[in-house]
Parts: sequence; structure tokens; C-alpha cells
Amino acid sequence: MKHRTPKLSSIEKALKILLLFNQQNRGMGTSEISQKLNLHPATASRIIKILCQESFLQHNNKSKKFSLGSSVFFLGKSILKSISGNLLNIAMPILIELCEEIGETVVLEIMSNENLVVTYIAQGRNSLSVKPNIGDILPIHASPGGKAILAFSPLNIVEKLLDKKLEAFTEFTITDKNKLLTQLGEIRKNGVAFCKEEMVIGVNTIGIPIFNHENKPIAAIVIAGPSTRVKCEINSPLVIALKKAAKEISSQLYHQNSLEKD
Repeated sequence: MKHRTPKLSSIEKALKILLLFNQQNRGMGTSEISQKLNLHPATASRIIKILCQESFLQHNNKSKKFSLGSSVFFLGKSILKSISGNLLNIAMPILIELCEEIGETVVLEIMSNENLVVTYIAQGRNSLSVKPNIGDILPIHASPGGKAILAFSPLNIVEKLLDKKLEAFTEFTITDKNKLLTQLGEIRKNGVAFCKEEMVIGVNTIGIPIFNHENKPIAAIVIAGPSTRVKCEINSPLVIALKKAAKEISSQLYHQNSLEKD
């Protein structure tokens, strides 16, 4: 006996269309969207039109492609503000001080639902030619911030976030799930995550997790710089400075929450 696949509602189809853009806001046409989701072109076109009317998608008249619109941006901004308000206020002066001390770019990355989002950047005097922008969504498996958070997260969350095809950005990107799990064990043991040219050739990154009052990893501080300067070594001065900054932020988060409860 054949089992029929349940039909998706219009709302579910609309959400699936929006989620096609969740990794990177790359423009897609109606035919590509309909093919990826196995939707009839007329159905996809009708839903896309509604999403454009409500500014969840926007249309590029030149390329004839669609990308995420302003409504998504404002929703994301509201979510990040509620999640990161206290954290950002606490972290900013510490990140600026760290940046001035080491001279390299320092990035605050926050977990929002299942996404790793760039929330703040302190640009070092030795600037990077390739650097993230605030609001960018980063690949968890190739970012030291993502790995640092995953290393201290429950196994079911780790399995869920790694249970998909992982993109290789360079020849050094680790995409094998078992190798990543082994690496997460090392990160948990040493308290620091390294990514050696995994996202950009010639750029090394180091990440340390930030914990909330429940001792859950909610964010990470990342140092990024040329591989000639940023060495992925456990006892390097950069790691020592990074651990100190992360510990201070976590401590202030804990004490602030304790005061709010009193």
C-alpha cells in the first residue's frame, strides 16, 4: 500500500521558500525556487508575489532574481536585540580593549536559534582584507566561534546542526562529521577552537566560548588574522588574552543576571 505524502499548506510553502535563503542571501529566480522545492512554477510564483508584497522578498529588475527583503532584516534585528542586548553592552568595552591589546580583528559571534551571527566587530590596527560584516551568518562547522559553542553544547544539538551536507570553503575545511566530533572533543578539553585557513586561504581564526548564568554556551569571541601572525597554538599570547576576555564577559553576565533576580 502506497503512503501519500501529506500536502503542504501555503504557509509551509512560503516558509520553505524563505528558508532557501537561510545560509546566504543569494539571488534565485522563480524556476530555481520551484525546482529546489518541487513546487509547481505557478504556485511558487503566487507565493513569491505575496512575499514580495510584504517585503519578505525583494525582486532585482536587472537579474530577475529574488533575495531576502527588509521585513526579514527587521525581524532578525529584533531577535538579535532581545538575545544580545545585555551581552553586547557587557562585551563591547572588553572586545575593544582586547583589540587594542593584540592589534588583530576581534569578532563577537552569537547563536540565534540554529544560526551563528556576527554581532560586533572590533577592527584591529592590522586590518584584514577579507572580513565579515555585522549580521552575516557564518557556517558553524568552519568557524571557531561555532565550533567553540558546539563543543560545550548537548550532543543532540550538535548532531542536529552537523547532520547535513557541510560546505567546503577551502581545501582545509573539515566536512567529515566524525572528524568534526573528534575535534569538538579536543576543543572541550582545551577550551579553545582553531580554524586554520578553513574559510579563507591565508587567514587563521581562534575562538573561545562565552557562557551565560546557566553555564550554557551562547556566544564566542573570535580573533581573525593572517596565518603569518595568528598562530593556532594553545599557549600563544593570543589564546591567553582571548580566554581572559571571554572569562570576564561570562563572569559579568552571571553577576548581572544574579542582580536582576534579587
